[in-house]
Amino acid sequence: MKNKEDQDYQYILDRVALRLIKYRKENNLSLRQLAADTGLDHSWLSKVEQGKKDLRLVSIYKLAERTTGDVSYFLKEDE
Repeated sequence: MKNKEDQDYQYILDRVALRLIKYRKENNLSLRQLAADTGLDHSWLSKVEQGKKDLRLVSIYKLAERTTGDVSYFLKEDE
């Protein structure tokens, strides 16, 4: 079983993943289109959506800057 810190970190990765998927679907974008629009790597975005990418805060800021413009979008709880 994962320790509490690992579980908390995975929860954040999963939160970012869900928000990225939601953003793409709301904007009718494929991963490839999002990659082209943002200049972010397709495979990196795919791993983020799977909750498998070890994200640094700077990565979340870059993602937000190139999509919603709001870093809190990727970190907030579901409505």
